Amino acid sequence: MTHVLLFYKYTPLSSDPSIMAIYQKAMQDLCSTLKLTGRVLLGISDNAEGINGTLAGDDEKNILAYTYAMLGREWCSNNDTNDVLLLTTKNDECLSTVADEATVTRRKAVCDFWVQSREFAENAGIPIVTMDSPSDFKRSFRDDTDKGNSGLFPDLQIRLVKEVIGTGGVLSSIAIQDTSKGYLTPEEWHEEMKKIKDEIMSSNTADLTCSDTVLIDCRNHKEFEIGHFEHALDPNTKTFEQFPRWVRENKSALKGKKILMYCTGGIRCEKASAFVRNELEDDLGTTVVKHLKGGIHKYLERYGANGYWKGKNFVFDRRLGVDANDHVKGQDDCVSTSIKSVGKCLYCAKPHDNFTPDAVSTVCREMTLVCAECKLGLHGEFHCSDHQHLKNCYFTNLSRFDEKDLSSQLHELESIVEKIAVGKRFRSRRRTINKQIDRVAEAIKQLQDGERPKVCNDDIICRSCGDTKCDGSCWGVHGLKRKYLLEKSHRERPARNDIYKRSAKIQRREKDINEIKTLRLSRPCSEFRCAETSLRCPPPFVRQLKSLVKGKCVGKSVQSVLQSEFHELGDTERLQLLFEHSLIRVNGIPVNSEAALFKGVDANRALSQDVLLKNMDVISRITHWHDPPVIVPAMIEVRKMKIPVEVLNDNIGSCDDILESNEAFLFCCNKPATVPVHPAGPYLQNSLTLMVEAQEGLEPRSLFPCHRLDRCTSGLTLCCTSPAVARLVQVQMDSKLVDKMYLARVQGKFPTNQEDMERIQKEFLNSVTWSMSGKNVNIEAPIAIENVMKGLRIVNEHGKNAKSMFRCLDYDDNSDTSLIYASPITGRQHQLRVHLRAIGFPIHNDLLYGGKTVCGEVEKMKSNALDALALSSRKDFSSENVLDGITEDSIDAAKKVCLVCQGKPEEAFSVSQLLCGGHSIDLHAVACRIKFKSKRGRDISSTDQTDIVGTLDCRLDQYPDWVKIFDCGCLDQIFLSGVS
Repeated sequence: MTHVLLFYKYTPLSSDPSIMAIYQKAMQDLCSTLKLTGRVLLGISDNAEGINGTLAGDDEKNILAYTYAMLGREWCSNNDTNDVLLLTTKNDECLSTVADEATVTRRKAVCDFWVQSREFAENAGIPIVTMDSPSDFKRSFRDDTDKGNSGLFPDLQIRLVKEVIGTGGVLSSIAIQDTSKGYLTPEEWHEEMKKIKDEIMSSNTADLTCSDTVLIDCRNHKEFEIGHFEHALDPNTKTFEQFPRWVRENKSALKGKKILMYCTGGIRCEKASAFVRNELEDDLGTTVVKHLKGGIHKYLERYGANGYWKGKNFVFDRRLGVDANDHVKGQDDCVSTSIKSVGKCLYCAKPHDNFTPDAVSTVCREMTLVCAECKLGLHGEFHCSDHQHLKNCYFTNLSRFDEKDLSSQLHELESIVEKIAVGKRFRSRRRTINKQIDRVAEAIKQLQDGERPKVCNDDIICRSCGDTKCDGSCWGVHGLKRKYLLEKSHRERPARNDIYKRSAKIQRREKDINEIKTLRLSRPCSEFRCAETSLRCPPPFVRQLKSLVKGKCVGKSVQSVLQSEFHELGDTERLQLLFEHSLIRVNGIPVNSEAALFKGVDANRALSQDVLLKNMDVISRITHWHDPPVIVPAMIEVRKMKIPVEVLNDNIGSCDDILESNEAFLFCCNKPATVPVHPAGPYLQNSLTLMVEAQEGLEPRSLFPCHRLDRCTSGLTLCCTSPAVARLVQVQMDSKLVDKMYLARVQGKFPTNQEDMERIQKEFLNSVTWSMSGKNVNIEAPIAIENVMKGLRIVNEHGKNAKSMFRCLDYDDNSDTSLIYASPITGRQHQLRVHLRAIGFPIHNDLLYGGKTVCGEVEKMKSNALDALALSSRKDFSSENVLDGITEDSIDAAKKVCLVCQGKPEEAFSVSQLLCGGHSIDLHAVACRIKFKSKRGRDISSTDQTDIVGTLDCRLDQYPDWVKIFDCGCLDQIFLSGVS
């Protein structure tokens, strides 16, 4: 007879794996000496886990010795254990004369375990770990007559785990003190079952639908299938980590109820009941949560088949299902009622409750209930309840099918994957079916090429190990064959293709590159530029914009989300127009309420605009895309500055491969005002990076900006072709090792001496601190955000500290403007613009911060911009280059509702985007010096110059036109001294 021991205890252990290894070895030595097999899980935690084990052995005395070892030395001293350990015999020499060798071995193993347990407890700083009483162990038995020599477990595993009952971390936050509550003894549980039966009989109902009591089976669906308490509720979970989600989904129905819960041995109910209490804590006055102490095992030990249990108890060893009386020793003498099967064959629905290792799902290896008669015609291929929809098209052994059968399978698989083609939640399902599609397609190709099948049609392949001679005993805990095969496969597996390692960010970048190349969007600034006005306005095209539904948008209607999250869709009338033309889609399905209402069997699919969004849904919009016009020169000034070799060697490592490539250079680009640095908002073709890439012969999206510059600001913009170099420059900026120099044209006469500065200072009694050093005016004033939507910032005493330095270079009487040199000491957004406004010298043309513009120029520029947009619309090449998924009907519909094409560009773009003011300010970044600190000595707070391994001076030769009205003869000397 094989004796099986099931036990658990939630108790503090240790969160230090090295300390846990002491207890792991002690447990391994004890079980090995006692010749026990099975699994013991030890939780690496000092407040939430404990021990969970199932062990089996042929010798009952060895099983008892293990229980005594776990009960501890103190318990054994107060109880009789002489039948197993002879602990009353103190002298080892005397022991050898009165006990056999097996008893001596058992005693030594137990005593050694106690010594190591004490060592573990001292290192962990906890009491010695013991079980509380013999009743904490659940026992069952197997009569080995005609069972062969196969053990219930293939080996012994003592494992350190994060959770002693796997929940995927969902219930790991439940502390030990939250468990051990709401116990019902087997006798009390029996009385509750009797009350439920009496209540149902008196109410003439078939279940507990109208009752205040809810009986919940906390186990998985396959366990419930072959046995359960009468009238129990099945949450239909595959894994225990799904149970909390089921509770949350049914929270309102559980409130105010008397909740009774049970599981196999009680360990799952400990945390499950604690979780339910936490979820219903506001209703605990009316909600009662109880669970069966010791689980089904303890109940069947007490009542066997004479209680309210129906069917078999699922166990996690080779038996799989155990009759009720197998939990009672001497069950042959037990008087019991007949045991009725509650399980049913998945295919013929006849009574069947025997799980067998060879009957696992061909899709997911989940065990299935299949009777012997049905097995004969299924060729060893079974499908669980979750995958019954694949029973005609998903098979492991494809060699028994002809080309016609395989083509039918392929068609059905493709139709299934089409329905789940969108959404992150279907990702695993899509991957599984797509792999099968590839296998079927390959099998069809082999048949067409005349290749012979690799496996004979009459052979049945084991789903787990792939052996035609396997009886299925390799599965899971029943054997180690599959484990060894997986380990071998892992060792022999080639390196994964890079496509599986790509991050979502990289995939988005590759998608952008494909769009740019397909639509030919990367072109030099000279193309689509008007020589007379210097305006560049490329032709429009049709594109599809996509966004994932997450967080706050889940559970809301499509219309409400679009209006609240996308300001350009805030107009209800315009949004309705997009719906009517099916330009808004969810998961690829058009959102059109009228079409959804009247759709027939043969009509196109459509969704209502009131449909509620789910997590990871994809909202897409097809739009006719116009870039706003920008002012650009015939060619953008670009200077390539080589990064010092010592800098690359110190910060990036061996750089032999990049020294001769573009990656060793910084691209110093003279960004025109009105042009954004990179694609953003309505700008795509008219962005600096796309135009420079085309001009310099670089691949699309290969130029990385090292910093940002406002769209309305012109001048030096540093870019590179290596992400590592971009990060290197950004680190120097964060470490305040980059000195930036600007030219600005400001209103009024800027102070050049102490007297002028003090006079102006009296006029501006605010939070600004002034100081003068030589000809430099130093300004210190904190900056805070005033308007998030406009990006407006102000000087405010509650803002972040900001320092700037200014110097007057020249003054023009005719325009009453000054040319100044400016350098931000700190790096707040809009810092120079805010500081100059605060001291009464706003930047010319900077309408956001109090600047003025020349009368008449705004109206002329607006007229030119509108003309450029109208002209570009006539060059539309939407039909020439089209992205996948966009049809001719979609293109026509997008053009029809396009605001620019309708002659309403003012509704499509902002004032600054139409060059009507604020689009270009007289602020120009002209030079910067980068100090590269060694990787070893890099520290933001460090000012030690000995760690500098190299410097790089970056500057431009061309100045904007507004600089030419001043005396510019000394600019070169000024900036050479400014960077020194």
